[in-house]
Amino acid sequence: MKKLPLLLLACLLCCDSVTAQTNNPSDRALWASVNGKKDASLGNYQQHTGKVLVSWRMLPGDGADTGFDLYRIIGSGTEKRIATNIKNRTCFQDGSASKTSDNHYRLTYADSDSTLAAFTLTRQQVSGGLPYISIPLKDTKDVYENTDKIVYTANDVSVGDLDGDGEFEIVVKRLQSVKDASGNIVSDGSGASYSQQDCLWAVIWDAYKLDGTFLWRVKGGPGIILGNSSAFAVADFDGDGCAEMIIRTCEGTVFGDGQEIADTDGDGRIDYRTWGNLNSKSPGWIDHYNSAGPEFISVVDGKTGRELARDEFIHRETSASWGDDYWKRACSFRVGVGCFDDTGLPSVVLGRGVYARSVIEAWDYRHGKLTRKWRFDTNDGKTGRDGKRHSTYAAQGNHSLNVADLDGDGLDEVMYGSMAVDHDGIGLWNTRLGHGDANHVGKFLPGREGLQMFHCLETGRTMVALHDARDGSVIWKKDAATANDMGRCLVGDFLPQFSGCEFFYYQGNYIQQDGTETTINTKGQKGGCGMAIWFDGTLSRQLIEDNIIHSPANGRTFTMYRYSETFINGTKSNPAWYGDLVGDWREEVILPDATRLHDLKIFSTWYPTTHKFPWLMTDHCYWLSCLNENIGYNQPTNLSYYLGTDLKSDLEAWLAAGCVPTGIGSVPAVAQPSTAVFDLMGRRVKQPAKGLFIQNGKKFFKN
Repeated sequence: MKKLPLLLLACLLCCDSVTAQTNNPSDRALWASVNGKKDASLGNYQQHTGKVLVSWRMLPGDGADTGFDLYRIIGSGTEKRIATNIKNRTCFQDGSASKTSDNHYRLTYADSDSTLAAFTLTRQQVSGGLPYISIPLKDTKDVYENTDKIVYTANDVSVGDLDGDGEFEIVVKRLQSVKDASGNIVSDGSGASYSQQDCLWAVIWDAYKLDGTFLWRVKGGPGIILGNSSAFAVADFDGDGCAEMIIRTCEGTVFGDGQEIADTDGDGRIDYRTWGNLNSKSPGWIDHYNSAGPEFISVVDGKTGRELARDEFIHRETSASWGDDYWKRACSFRVGVGCFDDTGLPSVVLGRGVYARSVIEAWDYRHGKLTRKWRFDTNDGKTGRDGKRHSTYAAQGNHSLNVADLDGDGLDEVMYGSMAVDHDGIGLWNTRLGHGDANHVGKFLPGREGLQMFHCLETGRTMVALHDARDGSVIWKKDAATANDMGRCLVGDFLPQFSGCEFFYYQGNYIQQDGTETTINTKGQKGGCGMAIWFDGTLSRQLIEDNIIHSPANGRTFTMYRYSETFINGTKSNPAWYGDLVGDWREEVILPDATRLHDLKIFSTWYPTTHKFPWLMTDHCYWLSCLNENIGYNQPTNLSYYLGTDLKSDLEAWLAAGCVPTGIGSVPAVAQPSTAVFDLMGRRVKQPAKGLFIQNGKKFFKN
C-alpha cells in the first residue's frame, strides 16, 4: 500500500514543554518527552501539564467536511477511540494518556479503519524529560582526525525527501572550526574565518533521517570557503520523487560514495588557497576568498550522496570584474531554488556578486543532465522590462535572495535585493535603493492585491521600505536624516490590536500597514527583528530570537536555552532552520546543541489550537522561503496569502490558499489525470509519476 504523507506528532506536556513526533506512514516514531521544569513567567503552561498533543496535516483537498478519528492503545491493552470526527482543527489534546506505559496512537479518516498515520509515545520518552527530538551528529574523524585542532560545528540546515519514502530528511552544513592550544574555538567558520592549512575541507554536508540514521557526507574541497557563501539547495529537481542537493564544488570535493573531483585542469594541484599570517594567535590563515582554480556546480544524489551531474559555476574572471581588488565581491555566492516554467519542476538559482556587478543564472537538472536555462548579467547590455538598462541593476544585491511569483504570472522571479529578475532572466524592476541585509516577500497587506516586499537598507538614507512586489513601486518608506546602515527588519502580524501586519526594524520601532510609526518594547533583545514564527496556536506570530520564543504582545512563550542548545551565525543569532515540518501549520525549530558538535534538536509546539489551515509547505511562496531560508544572511518564512488575526474565519485563508473546502472520503486510483495536477507541495506537475497528487482540489493516487 502506498504510504500517505500524513505526519503524526505527539507532544507530552508537563509545565514547560515536550515534543514527540513521527513522519509515520511507516511506523517509524520520533519522540521527545516532558522536561518537568516550570518556567514561572509562563502562566498558561499549567493548563497543558501532563497532557499529550497529537497533531496531523491538513492537505489540499481537505476542508470543512474532512473529519478524523484518533485511536490509542496504552501498553499492550485494547485499542480505544479517543476522538471522533475531528473537523475544526488538526490536533487533539489527550489528557488521559499514560505516564507509565507506552501510548500508541493511530489516525484514520472519520468512520474509516484505514490507517493514515501511527505513532508510539514510549514510557522511556516520558521519563526522559526532553522537549525535543535529538538527531545525533556523526563524528568527523574521517575528515580530520585531530579534534584537538579542528572540529566541524553544525550550521545551516535544509529539509527534503531525499530517499523518496514520503518522509522528510535533513541536510546540515558543518563548518571547519579551529581551536587554540587551550582547546577554545578561535574561528567557528561562520564569518570571515580562517582554516587549517593541512586540512582540505572547510565545509562538509551531512544528511540524516529524522530517526537519527546517517545517510551520507559530502566534503566540500579546499576552494569552498567558510561563512555564508557555502549555500546549498535541496529539492526534487528532476521530478523522480527524491530530492537532490545542488552545491558549488571544486577540485578536492569528495562525495558520499567516496568519489573525488580530481585535478581536472591538469596543472598538478587541487588546493589554490593563499596562506599568510593573520595575527600571532592564528594557527594558520587563509584569505577567506579564493582567487584561482576550477569552480563547478554539482548535483548530489539524495539517497547516496554521490555526484549525479556537474557543470561550470559562474565564471570568476578577475577581482576587478566584481568591484574590488581582494576577491571578496567575486566570492559572494548564492545557491537557491525557483520554478521558472510550466513543468512545475524547480530549477537551481546561482548568483555571484552583490555589491557591484551581479550575475544570476537558472539551471535545470533533467534526465541526468544540467543545462543552463537563462543568465542575467548587469554587464550584458540588455534592457529590463521596466525600461532600465541592466547596468543600472548593479550594486542592488542583498546578502540573501527571495524567490516567489512576484508578478502573478504563475512563474517565479528572483528578488536579489533592491531589484528583481523575471522568470526568463530579463530584469523585472529596480528600485535603485541599493544594498541591504534583510528582505521579506509575502502577503503583508491583506487588503492589497498581490505580494509585497519589505526590506532594510545599508546604503543611502532609506532605512526600511515596503514595495509592491509586482513592479517594485514604493508603498511607503522611512528615511533617516543622513546615510545609514539598517541591519535588521522583520514583518508579521504580531500585535492583534492593529490591522494587518506590523513592520519592525532594529531601533525598536514598528510600523503599521498604513505607514504609521510607533516605538514599542518588543520584550526581546533585538528589537523584534529575529525570526517570525507561528508557535502558540493563536493567529498572531511570535518572535524567535536570543534562544527564546516570545510575543511582543504577551511576553515569553518558550525558553529554549534551558535545553543545551544554541543559535548560529554569531550576532545574526539564527536557528539552523525553522518551518512547518510537522504540518499542522505551527512551525518547528531546528537547533544544534550548545557545542554544535553532538546533536540537532527539533523543537515543536505543545500548544493546542482551534484553527485549521493547510500544511504551510503546500503554499508555493512558503515552500520556497523554507528552501531559500539559509542563503547568505538567513531570512524568515512567509506565505502568499494572509494568515493573521484579521481573518474572519479559517475558511478565508483556505480560499486564499486555493484549498477547496470540501471533504474527501477515499483516495481513488486513476490511470491518467486529464487536467492540471499538483503535488503535495502545491507545485504543478506536468507528467506525474506514481504517487499521491491533487487534481481539482481532490487527492488521487497515480498508479
